[in-house]
Amino acid sequence: MPIPEEITPSELLISKADIYEALKQWIIEGKLAPGEKILDTEIASHFHVSRTPVREVLQLLEMQKLVKSFPGKATIVTEIEKENIEQWYLPMTVLQKLAVKIAAEKTTSEDICILQSLNQHFETEIEHRSSIMGLLNADKAFHEYILHIADNAYISDFCETLWIHIQRLEYNFFRETTALSESVSDHEKIIEAFARRDGFSASLAMKNNWDNTVIQIQNLRMLNRI
Repeated sequence: MPIPEEITPSELLISKADIYEALKQWIIEGKLAPGEKILDTEIASHFHVSRTPVREVLQLLEMQKLVKSFPGKATIVTEIEKENIEQWYLPMTVLQKLAVKIAAEKTTSEDICILQSLNQHFETEIEHRSSIMGLLNADKAFHEYILHIADNAYISDFCETLWIHIQRLEYNFFRETTALSESVSDHEKIIEAFARRDGFSASLAMKNNWDNTVIQIQNLRMLNRI
């Protein structure tokens, strides 16, 4: 398996969490491609650790359905299930709608300012497009702050697992599409609804945000561009 050359062990900490984050990002970005075999010995050698933390990371990635282990044979990166994207987007939409309803009752003026700043950063990332991963993370940061306001650990945990698969798909989507200004607008509507403590309108804007993404991805799939 090819280890991404731009990342060297000296640039990373060597905790299990760091190895997990590195492998997860490589899978999202396609540096570890679908169907590719992962060798725990190579990963351990790259990070200068024993095979034990690497195996534990691979077990976690398998629980999250990013890799598939075949005992005695190999561990491979799973395929991206582009034909069934609703399995991620439907539950994510429900969870995010619930989160904004909860958050609308708790949002402070400071939270409003932070959300505005996060959305402005997202808009800047869209304009510059210097990094697809940076763009993805800017969008995620906005949504994650709403989860922070809602302060429900169960919603946050479920969303985090879904985010991994959604980012894996959207890494290709954000690279191909130019129609992201609607997402910025949806975020603005959510912020405006929070300022009014209007959970219903915030929920509608959130649903529209996720629905538009699904529609655009499906359109790209029909054109065989992702």
